[in-house]
Amino acid sequence: MLHLGTVAAAVVMFWPDVVRLVRSFLSLLGRLATSRRHPIDPFARAALAILVATAVTGALGLAFLKPLERMFESVRGTAYQLIITGAILLWHRERGTRTVGDATVRDGLALGVSQAVAIIPGISRSGTTIVAGLGLGFERTEAARLSFLMAIPAVLGAALFSLKDAAKATGLGYTPAQLIVGGLVAALFGAASIAGFLDVVKRGRLVVFSVYCVVVGALVLATTS
Repeated sequence: MLHLGTVAAAVVMFWPDVVRLVRSFLSLLGRLATSRRHPIDPFARAALAILVATAVTGALGLAFLKPLERMFESVRGTAYQLIITGAILLWHRERGTRTVGDATVRDGLALGVSQAVAIIPGISRSGTTIVAGLGLGFERTEAARLSFLMAIPAVLGAALFSLKDAAKATGLGYTPAQLIVGGLVAALFGAASIAGFLDVVKRGRLVVFSVYCVVVGALVLATTS
């Protein structure tokens, strides 16, 4: 339910892009079915890149499902990985001016791997994929935009995958109303977080988020055993 809430937030925040990606992809399928030779919409290629990234993330996530699940049992491990996230963000370099419409299948492969790495608890999905996007030559706001568009199918896939465990929620004492409220709260704070993070990226202040990750990770290590 929390995943579905964050997906809803991303869809609302990037609704025009989502609509264009879907329309462009459907247009591409129609073009292939009728063998028409009209120019391909750049957003159709971007949609393919996002689908490839999602497939790579899903494949790697399923391949390493058990060890990844065990990682969620260690609070100190998560703290160390939060510090690693800070280091990744500090390392970032801007190298180009590419836009979402310039994304290719090769970009999707690279971004899918970076997104899969972020399944590890404490590794920021948005931070890691944005840094990867910057390394591929995307302008920083475009790298952030592509990162959050990639999140929609990836997080939605994770939510659907976890539906098989939905019946266990009632056994833990959660009522359907509580789960719905949880999803709504996740959507609200997800939208606020996306807006805030986009502002940080736009201002070129990823170092602020880097420092935050390092400080929080260090505090957790200092207060746990």
